[in-house]
Amino acid sequence: MRAAVLRGPRDIRVEMVDTPPIREDEVLVKVMACGICGTDLHAYKKGGGAGGAGRLILGHEFSGEAARIGAAIEGVKEGDRVVGTGYRGCGACYRCRQGDAARCPRPLVPGEGLDGAFAEYVVVPRPMVGRTFFRIPDGMGWEEAATMEPLAVACHAAARGRIQEGQTVAVIGAGMIGQCIAQVARSMGARTIVSEPSPLRLAVAGRLGAEITINPGGTDPVSAVTAATSGDMADAVFECSGSPAGFRQAVDMVRPFGTMVQVGLFEKGLEIPADLASMIFAFKNLTLRGSGGQRWEMALELAGSGRVKTGGLVTQVFPLDRIRDGFESQLDPGSSIKGLITP
Repeated sequence: MRAAVLRGPRDIRVEMVDTPPIREDEVLVKVMACGICGTDLHAYKKGGGAGGAGRLILGHEFSGEAARIGAAIEGVKEGDRVVGTGYRGCGACYRCRQGDAARCPRPLVPGEGLDGAFAEYVVVPRPMVGRTFFRIPDGMGWEEAATMEPLAVACHAAARGRIQEGQTVAVIGAGMIGQCIAQVARSMGARTIVSEPSPLRLAVAGRLGAEITINPGGTDPVSAVTAATSGDMADAVFECSGSPAGFRQAVDMVRPFGTMVQVGLFEKGLEIPADLASMIFAFKNLTLRGSGGQRWEMALELAGSGRVKTGGLVTQVFPLDRIRDGFESQLDPGSSIKGLITP
Protein backbone atom coordinates (compact mmCIF):
# COMPACT_ATOMS: atom_id res chain seq x y z
CA MET A 1 0.00 0.00 0.00
CA ARG A 2 1.00 3.66 -0.30
CA ALA A 3 1.81 5.49 2.91
CA ALA A 4 3.32 8.86 3.84
CA VAL A 5 6.48 8.14 5.84
CA LEU A 6 8.16 10.83 7.93
CA ARG A 7 11.93 10.50 7.51
CA GLY A 8 13.17 13.70 9.13
CA PRO A 9 12.29 17.34 9.84
CA ARG A 10 9.84 18.44 7.14
CA ASP A 11 10.78 15.33 5.15
CA ILE A 12 7.64 13.31 4.47
CA ARG A 13 7.56 10.92 1.52
CA VAL A 14 4.94 8.70 -0.08
CA GLU A 15 6.38 5.18 -0.19
CA MET A 16 5.21 1.63 -0.82
CA VAL A 17 4.95 -0.37 2.40
CA ASP A 18 3.35 -3.70 3.25
CA THR A 19 -0.37 -3.66 3.94
CA PRO A 20 -0.43 -4.57 7.65
CA PRO A 21 -1.84 -7.87 8.87
CA ILE A 22 -4.23 -7.79 11.80
CA ARG A 23 -4.48 -9.61 15.10
CA GLU A 24 -7.73 -11.10 16.35
CA ASP A 25 -8.43 -7.94 18.40
CA GLU A 26 -7.85 -5.47 15.53
CA VAL A 27 -9.71 -3.96 12.59
CA LEU A 28 -8.12 -3.00 9.28
CA VAL A 29 -9.68 0.22 7.97
CA LYS A 30 -9.48 1.46 4.39
CA VAL A 31 -8.80 5.17 4.90
CA MET A 32 -11.07 7.64 3.10
CA ALA A 33 -9.93 10.90 4.74
CA CYS A 34 -7.52 11.91 7.50
CA GLY A 35 -7.04 15.30 9.12
CA ILE A 36 -3.70 16.97 9.82
CA CYS A 37 -3.59 17.56 13.58
CA GLY A 38 -1.43 19.92 15.59
CA THR A 39 0.45 16.93 17.02
CA ASP A 40 1.20 15.83 13.45
CA LEU A 41 2.63 19.29 12.74
CA HIS A 42 4.86 19.11 15.83
CA ALA A 43 6.24 15.74 14.67
CA TYR A 44 6.63 17.02 11.09
CA LYS A 45 8.68 20.02 12.18
CA LYS A 46 11.00 18.09 14.47
CA GLY A 47 11.16 14.91 12.37
CA GLY A 48 9.88 12.49 14.97
CA GLY A 49 7.15 11.73 17.45
CA ALA A 50 5.75 9.10 19.75
CA GLY A 51 6.88 6.32 17.41
CA GLY A 52 10.56 7.02 18.01
CA ALA A 53 13.24 6.19 15.47
CA GLY A 54 12.67 4.46 12.16
CA ARG A 55 9.53 4.50 10.05
CA LEU A 56 6.88 6.92 11.26
CA ILE A 57 3.44 7.09 9.67
CA LEU A 58 1.37 9.86 11.22
CA GLY A 59 -2.37 10.49 11.12
CA HIS A 60 -5.07 9.75 13.70
CA GLU A 61 -8.08 11.86 12.63
CA PHE A 62 -9.46 9.41 10.09
CA SER A 63 -12.65 8.03 8.64
CA GLY A 64 -12.88 4.92 6.53
CA GLU A 65 -14.39 1.57 5.66
CA ALA A 66 -13.86 -1.57 7.70
CA ALA A 67 -11.89 -3.83 5.35
CA ARG A 68 -10.97 -6.75 7.61
CA ILE A 69 -12.27 -7.71 11.07
CA GLY A 70 -10.36 -9.64 13.71
CA ALA A 71 -11.99 -12.80 15.07
CA ALA A 72 -12.44 -11.29 18.56
CA ILE A 73 -14.18 -8.12 17.35
CA GLU A 74 -17.94 -7.79 17.75
CA GLY A 75 -20.34 -5.03 16.76
CA VAL A 76 -18.78 -4.08 13.43
CA LYS A 77 -18.61 -5.88 10.09
CA GLU A 78 -16.70 -5.58 6.83
CA GLY A 79 -18.00 -2.73 4.70
CA ASP A 80 -19.18 -0.61 7.64
CA ARG A 81 -18.31 3.08 7.44
CA VAL A 82 -16.37 3.74 10.64
CA VAL A 83 -14.68 6.43 12.68
CA GLY A 84 -12.79 6.26 15.94
CA THR A 85 -9.66 4.84 17.47
CA GLY A 86 -8.23 2.06 19.59
CA TYR A 87 -5.40 1.65 22.08
CA ARG A 88 -2.64 -0.78 22.91
CA GLY A 89 -0.47 -0.70 26.03
CA CYS A 90 3.11 0.52 25.63
CA GLY A 91 4.46 -2.78 27.01
CA ALA A 92 7.22 -1.08 29.00
CA CYS A 93 5.58 0.80 31.89
CA TYR A 94 4.85 -0.58 35.37
CA ARG A 95 1.19 -1.34 34.56
CA CYS A 96 2.05 -3.20 31.35
CA ARG A 97 4.78 -5.21 33.10
CA GLN A 98 2.20 -6.22 35.72
CA GLY A 99 -0.17 -7.44 33.02
CA ASP A 100 -2.53 -4.48 33.48
CA ALA A 101 -2.18 -2.90 30.02
CA ALA A 102 -5.71 -1.46 30.21
CA ARG A 103 -4.36 1.09 32.72
CA CYS A 104 -1.21 1.97 30.75
CA PRO A 105 -0.49 5.71 31.23
CA ARG A 106 1.19 5.94 27.81
CA PRO A 107 -1.05 3.94 25.45
CA LEU A 108 -0.13 3.62 21.79
CA VAL A 109 -2.72 4.69 19.22
CA PRO A 110 -2.73 4.88 15.42
CA GLY A 111 -0.54 7.81 14.38
CA GLU A 112 0.96 8.21 17.85
CA GLY A 113 3.14 5.22 18.60
CA LEU A 114 1.55 2.95 15.98
CA ASP A 115 1.40 3.35 12.22
CA GLY A 116 -1.23 5.96 11.41
CA ALA A 117 -3.75 6.81 8.74
CA PHE A 118 -1.78 8.87 6.23
CA ALA A 119 -1.89 5.68 4.23
CA GLU A 120 -4.32 3.59 2.24
CA TYR A 121 -5.02 1.37 5.25
CA VAL A 122 -4.67 1.70 9.02
CA VAL A 123 -4.93 -0.88 11.80
CA VAL A 124 -7.16 0.00 14.77
CA PRO A 125 -6.11 -2.05 17.82
CA ARG A 126 -8.65 -3.15 20.42
CA PRO A 127 -11.46 -0.87 19.22
CA MET A 128 -14.17 -0.41 21.82
CA VAL A 129 -17.30 -0.37 19.67
CA GLY A 130 -19.74 2.22 20.98
CA ARG A 131 -17.11 3.91 23.14
CA THR A 132 -14.09 4.76 20.98
CA PHE A 133 -15.11 3.20 17.64
CA PHE A 134 -18.37 3.98 15.84
CA ARG A 135 -20.29 3.53 12.63
CA ILE A 136 -20.50 6.84 10.78
CA PRO A 137 -24.07 8.21 10.91
CA ASP A 138 -26.12 8.12 7.72
CA GLY A 139 -25.82 11.40 5.84
CA MET A 140 -22.35 12.24 7.20
CA GLY A 141 -19.67 12.29 4.51
CA TRP A 142 -16.11 11.02 4.78
CA GLU A 143 -14.60 14.48 5.22
CA GLU A 144 -16.97 15.57 7.98
CA ALA A 145 -16.50 12.21 9.69
CA ALA A 146 -12.73 12.79 9.72
CA THR A 147 -13.35 15.90 11.83
CA MET A 148 -15.08 13.93 14.60
CA GLU A 149 -11.79 13.18 16.37
CA PRO A 150 -10.87 16.86 16.96
CA LEU A 151 -14.48 17.52 17.92
CA ALA A 152 -14.27 14.64 20.42
CA VAL A 153 -11.14 16.27 21.87
CA ALA A 154 -12.98 19.60 22.11
CA CYS A 155 -15.93 17.93 23.82
CA HIS A 156 -13.62 16.45 26.45
CA ALA A 157 -11.92 19.81 26.99
CA ALA A 158 -15.28 21.56 27.35
CA ALA A 159 -16.37 18.96 29.90
CA ARG A 160 -13.15 19.58 31.83
CA GLY A 161 -14.12 23.25 31.98
CA ARG A 162 -17.34 22.44 33.88
CA ILE A 163 -19.28 24.90 31.71
CA GLN A 164 -22.66 26.01 33.04
CA GLU A 165 -25.50 27.69 31.18
CA GLY A 166 -25.22 31.48 31.26
CA GLN A 167 -21.47 31.52 31.90
CA THR A 168 -18.94 33.47 29.86
CA VAL A 169 -16.28 31.34 28.17
CA ALA A 170 -13.14 32.73 26.52
CA VAL A 171 -11.15 30.77 23.94
CA ILE A 172 -7.58 31.81 23.10
CA GLY A 173 -6.61 30.46 19.68
CA ALA A 174 -9.13 29.58 16.97
CA GLY A 175 -7.51 26.65 15.24
CA MET A 176 -9.61 23.52 14.77
CA ILE A 177 -9.83 22.63 18.46
CA GLY A 178 -10.48 26.20 19.58
CA GLN A 179 -13.24 26.58 16.96
CA CYS A 180 -14.86 23.38 18.14
CA ILE A 181 -14.59 24.29 21.84
CA ALA A 182 -16.28 27.63 21.17
CA GLN A 183 -19.17 25.86 19.44
CA VAL A 184 -19.47 23.17 22.12
CA ALA A 185 -19.50 25.84 24.84
CA ARG A 186 -22.23 27.71 23.00
CA SER A 187 -24.25 24.49 22.71
CA MET A 188 -24.04 24.29 26.52
CA GLY A 189 -25.59 27.74 26.85
CA ALA A 190 -22.44 29.77 27.40
CA ARG A 191 -21.59 33.17 25.98
CA THR A 192 -18.38 32.80 23.96
CA ILE A 193 -15.45 35.16 23.38
CA VAL A 194 -12.71 34.15 20.92
CA SER A 195 -9.25 35.71 20.63
CA GLU A 196 -7.27 34.89 17.47
CA PRO A 197 -4.74 36.83 15.34
CA SER A 198 -5.67 35.18 12.01
CA PRO A 199 -8.42 37.19 10.27
CA LEU A 200 -9.60 34.05 8.47
CA ARG A 201 -9.97 32.02 11.66
CA LEU A 202 -11.52 34.93 13.54
CA ALA A 203 -14.13 35.49 10.82
CA VAL A 204 -15.06 31.80 10.82
CA ALA A 205 -15.42 31.84 14.63
CA GLY A 206 -17.81 34.77 14.36
CA ARG A 207 -19.78 33.08 11.59
CA LEU A 208 -20.14 29.96 13.71
CA GLY A 209 -21.60 31.79 16.68
CA ALA A 210 -18.91 33.44 18.81
CA GLU A 211 -20.58 36.48 20.37
CA ILE A 212 -17.36 38.50 20.62
CA THR A 213 -14.22 38.10 18.50
CA ILE A 214 -10.90 39.77 19.35
CA ASN A 215 -7.84 40.22 17.17
CA PRO A 216 -4.95 40.53 19.66
CA GLY A 217 -2.88 42.24 16.98
CA GLY A 218 -4.94 45.39 17.38
CA THR A 219 -6.81 44.99 20.68
CA ASP A 220 -5.60 43.94 24.11
CA PRO A 221 -7.55 40.71 24.76
CA VAL A 222 -7.58 41.09 28.54
CA SER A 223 -8.97 44.63 28.31
CA ALA A 224 -11.57 43.45 25.80
CA VAL A 225 -12.73 40.64 28.11
CA THR A 226 -12.79 43.08 31.03
CA ALA A 227 -15.05 45.44 29.07
CA ALA A 228 -17.28 42.64 27.73
CA THR A 229 -17.91 41.27 31.24
CA SER A 230 -18.12 44.62 33.09
CA GLY A 231 -15.02 43.60 35.01
CA ASP A 232 -16.32 40.18 36.13
CA MET A 233 -14.00 38.33 33.69
CA ALA A 234 -14.59 34.91 32.12
CA ASP A 235 -15.90 31.98 34.13
CA ALA A 236 -13.72 29.59 32.12
CA VAL A 237 -10.83 30.17 29.73
CA PHE A 238 -9.55 27.62 27.23
CA GLU A 239 -5.94 28.27 26.20
CA CYS A 240 -5.68 26.70 22.74
CA SER A 241 -2.75 28.61 21.24
CA GLY A 242 0.05 26.78 23.03
CA SER A 243 1.94 30.05 23.47
CA PRO A 244 3.41 31.36 26.74
CA ALA A 245 1.75 34.72 26.04
CA GLY A 246 -1.60 32.98 25.67
CA PHE A 247 -1.10 31.21 29.00
CA ARG A 248 -0.49 34.53 30.74
CA GLN A 249 -3.51 36.08 29.06
CA ALA A 250 -5.67 33.17 30.17
CA VAL A 251 -4.70 33.72 33.81
CA ASP A 252 -5.53 37.41 33.50
CA MET A 253 -8.85 36.77 31.70
CA VAL A 254 -10.39 34.30 34.13
CA ARG A 255 -12.35 35.39 37.20
CA PRO A 256 -11.32 34.54 40.77
CA PHE A 257 -12.25 30.92 41.55
CA GLY A 258 -12.72 30.35 37.81
CA THR A 259 -11.42 27.52 35.65
CA MET A 260 -8.57 27.55 33.16
CA VAL A 261 -8.15 24.62 30.76
CA GLN A 262 -4.82 24.20 28.98
CA VAL A 263 -5.49 22.73 25.53
CA GLY A 264 -2.68 23.93 23.24
CA LEU A 265 0.67 22.15 23.08
CA PHE A 266 3.70 24.29 23.89
CA GLU A 267 6.63 24.37 21.47
CA LYS A 268 8.52 26.90 23.58
CA GLY A 269 9.39 26.58 27.24
CA LEU A 270 6.72 27.81 29.61
CA GLU A 271 8.04 29.75 32.58
CA ILE A 272 5.77 30.54 35.50
CA PRO A 273 7.41 33.34 37.49
CA ALA A 274 6.58 33.88 41.14
CA ASP A 275 4.02 36.63 40.50
CA LEU A 276 2.12 34.48 38.00
CA ALA A 277 2.16 31.45 40.32
CA SER A 278 0.83 33.60 43.15
CA MET A 279 -1.92 34.93 40.88
CA ILE A 280 -2.99 31.40 39.90
CA PHE A 281 -2.86 29.68 43.26
CA ALA A 282 -3.11 32.33 45.97
CA PHE A 283 -4.88 35.46 44.75
CA LYS A 284 -7.31 34.03 42.18
CA ASN A 285 -7.63 30.48 43.55
CA LEU A 286 -7.92 29.14 40.00
CA THR A 287 -8.72 25.60 39.00
CA LEU A 288 -6.14 24.68 36.35
CA ARG A 289 -7.03 21.61 34.29
CA GLY A 290 -5.47 19.55 31.53
CA SER A 291 -7.54 18.42 28.58
CA GLY A 292 -6.14 15.22 27.07
CA GLY A 293 -8.95 12.88 26.08
CA GLN A 294 -11.91 12.38 23.78
CA ARG A 295 -15.69 12.19 24.07
CA TRP A 296 -16.72 10.50 20.84
CA GLU A 297 -20.37 9.91 21.64
CA MET A 298 -20.87 13.55 22.58
CA ALA A 299 -19.12 14.69 19.40
CA LEU A 300 -21.25 12.52 17.13
CA GLU A 301 -24.45 13.65 18.89
CA LEU A 302 -23.60 17.36 18.60
CA ALA A 303 -22.56 17.05 14.95
CA GLY A 304 -25.54 14.87 14.10
CA SER A 305 -27.99 17.32 15.66
CA GLY A 306 -26.40 20.27 13.85
CA ARG A 307 -25.56 22.09 17.08
CA VAL A 308 -21.87 21.97 16.15
CA LYS A 309 -20.78 22.36 12.52
CA THR A 310 -17.35 21.16 11.49
CA GLY A 311 -17.68 20.92 7.71
CA GLY A 312 -16.97 24.63 7.25
CA LEU A 313 -13.73 24.27 9.20
CA VAL A 314 -12.16 22.14 6.44
CA THR A 315 -10.17 24.65 4.39
CA GLN A 316 -8.00 22.36 2.25
CA VAL A 317 -8.14 18.80 0.93
CA PHE A 318 -5.01 17.26 -0.59
CA PRO A 319 -4.42 13.83 -2.13
CA LEU A 320 -1.87 11.61 -0.41
CA ASP A 321 0.70 12.30 -3.13
CA ARG A 322 0.66 15.98 -2.11
CA ILE A 323 0.81 15.44 1.63
CA ARG A 324 3.86 17.68 2.03
CA ASP A 325 1.88 20.54 0.44
CA GLY A 326 -0.89 19.79 2.91
CA PHE A 327 1.44 20.00 5.90
CA GLU A 328 3.05 23.22 4.70
CA SER A 329 -0.38 24.75 4.10
CA GLN A 330 -1.54 23.71 7.57
CA LEU A 331 1.44 25.54 9.08
CA ASP A 332 0.00 28.85 7.80
CA PRO A 333 -2.80 29.99 10.16
CA GLY A 334 -3.60 32.83 7.82
CA SER A 335 -4.96 30.49 5.15
CA SER A 336 -5.98 27.30 6.94
CA ILE A 337 -8.00 25.84 9.78
CA LYS A 338 -8.20 22.13 9.01
CA GLY A 339 -6.48 20.34 6.15
CA LEU A 340 -7.44 16.82 5.13
CA ILE A 341 -5.55 14.13 3.22
CA THR A 342 -7.43 11.69 1.00
CA PRO A 343 -5.63 8.50 -0.09
